[in-house]
Amino acid sequence: MYIPQDPTDVLSARYLAPDRGPLTKGSWSLDTSGMAAFLGGEVAVAAMTTLHLDPTRRWLGWYNCPGTYEVARRYGRFCKSRILQGLFPGVPTDLATHLGLANIKGAKYIGANNGTILEETGPFTALLIKECSSLPEYRVEGRETQRIKVTICELDYIPDGHALLRTPIYSPYVAAVPILVSFGAAAVCAKFGDWICFSMIVLGILVNGISCVVIGSSEFIFHCPPSSVNSSGNGILVSEKDKEFVVLKGSEGAVNPITCGAFTLDFKSERKIKWCSISLVFQLIAQLLLIPQGSLLGQIMFVTSLVTSWAYNLWLSSRDREEIQREVFVKSVLRDPKSKRFTLGTRTTAVIFILLALQPKDYAKIMDMLLPNDTPGWKKLKNGILPQIEQNQKPYLDASWWKDPVVVAEKGVLQNLYEDAQTAYREYQQ
Repeated sequence: MYIPQDPTDVLSARYLAPDRGPLTKGSWSLDTSGMAAFLGGEVAVAAMTTLHLDPTRRWLGWYNCPGTYEVARRYGRFCKSRILQGLFPGVPTDLATHLGLANIKGAKYIGANNGTILEETGPFTALLIKECSSLPEYRVEGRETQRIKVTICELDYIPDGHALLRTPIYSPYVAAVPILVSFGAAAVCAKFGDWICFSMIVLGILVNGISCVVIGSSEFIFHCPPSSVNSSGNGILVSEKDKEFVVLKGSEGAVNPITCGAFTLDFKSERKIKWCSISLVFQLIAQLLLIPQGSLLGQIMFVTSLVTSWAYNLWLSSRDREEIQREVFVKSVLRDPKSKRFTLGTRTTAVIFILLALQPKDYAKIMDMLLPNDTPGWKKLKNGILPQIEQNQKPYLDASWWKDPVVVAEKGVLQNLYEDAQTAYREYQQ
């Protein structure tokens, strides 16, 4: 028996969730797959990285977060798991790269007493120089050719080999926004009977919250080689690019963390990190498959929770990570050393000032490294001034010195250099 069909009766998609509430799907649906998977992946990773530094952040991750694939990929590579290696093939992520320290080049270090010379140090000398550049400057009056910055840094604290790095970074009250939006979106879905979108939002809240608790429990630790002797570690950090000198004054045990220290991330349980990564992947797959089956209102609630969480993660990652590391290093490792920053008008003034502050074992060697000049006049000036500096005397030259035929041709230049030395001495005495 033939039953004619109504021409208006067309095949349509069957959705698991009823179209209740003020919005109905009609003939279209939101495409939430790309948003759930990849929106703000790098931002989510950057926000997750600060969990190791801020002790309060690990408890404030209870919101539906986008970018879970990228988070699972980054942290999954730290785990020795065949499942994760199959999901995320490739070279394992280096810890220094993950923490943003891989591309930071350190400054040159010159030891004042032990003769140590390091042409390139670790990233912490660069962090310290950046921190010093933010200090208020005291400008020294005198002749000017090129301004040189000199910071005197007194290191009193000696780390015991390792230090747990924690410091409050962000206000915990801002985290209430994505949390309330995610819970509110889930409540709206439940009110109108869209249990699919409700369950997916709740799944995102639980997985992200548990991941923050587990990953945030790993300790961000600073390691440095212990010093066997309590000798002087005075030295100079030289950054020719920035025209910066940092004079380090302290014992060898206090200076070693700056020149030889290293950060590491101590995962309490690699197995828990592995299951967190697997859960993040499972969350992604479940949301990709089931969210399109929800109602239009439920999809809008889901997208609203993602966009709010993405904005929150963007706010977390907006702060310069190097600035955070600098703050943690100076406060937690160096314990806020006393520092004073000077701006001197010439390189000669700066070097003489550094020698007076350092009182190195070999004055001539340090001066030759910082002021390489082999002219006869300069050699005579250096040989005349250095003994006076070593004895903490004001540089002086008698009239007979200027009658020497070796320096007659350079008299004008050497007179300026001599005045620079007097300026440095006067400033050091003040």
